Amino acid sequence: YDSGPVEIPIPGVGIEQGGEFVLDSSGGLALAGALTLYATEGFGLEVRLDSADINVDTTSSTYSVDVTLPAPHDPVSEELELPRAQADLKALTPWSFNIKLRSGGESLRFTASGGLSRLGSVDFTLDQTVALGVVAVNLETSELEIGTVQLRASTAGQAESSWGGNLGLGFQIGIGERGALVIEGRAFYFPTRTIEWEPLDAESLPPLQQELLQRVLMELDPVEFKPWWAQATVGFAIRF
Repeated sequence: YDSGPVEIPIPGVGIEQGGEFVLDSSGGLALAGALTLYATEGFGLEVRLDSADINVDTTSSTYSVDVTLPAPHDPVSEELELPRAQADLKALTPWSFNIKLRSGGESLRFTASGGLSRLGSVDFTLDQTVALGVVAVNLETSELEIGTVQLRASTAGQAESSWGGNLGLGFQIGIGERGALVIEGRAFYFPTRTIEWEPLDAESLPPLQQELLQRVLMELDPVEFKPWWAQATVGFAIRF
């Protein structure tokens, strides 16, 4: 992202600048529970509730500035390193309504199930400090002043839910008359959700930095959260 061209009322002064930050997601603990009503030996209807932790890892953001100064001053380059973002994403807990198929046999059964899933509100908050751009140049010391502001992307107050789908494959190893060890892999997919950035304490910024803030907000893409994941679970099933 960048704040666009900066006009400095000094002949021979030119500024090129831009910044970046990175968000990486990784998997966490997955839990699941399901109840299946079989109409026949191999066909049933399944209701299940899953919970999946997804971690959001951040890196320190950087902002690079290259300034051309009038002679006899040398060009000035500076890279500002900003604090790491603070991200908090609560576990995703979709309900699913599936058709379930299973093979015959007592000691070993293969299963497949899939259908519609409903994901409720996503509790997600991201605080990110970004640079607004150069706000002052000291020709005597060749020092730059770079303005910063904290932005927040949050789903707080958004009671949004969406329909998606899930598909799982697994097998059951019989234990006794009514028990079975269950090993299963399952994938979930839901539509993308978009979260807009909001500045914190923008009213306290000087007029020039408020103008730069508006430019940054125009250039900075919103957070696009794509809730899809695959999980593996090991558990125990009881037949009634």
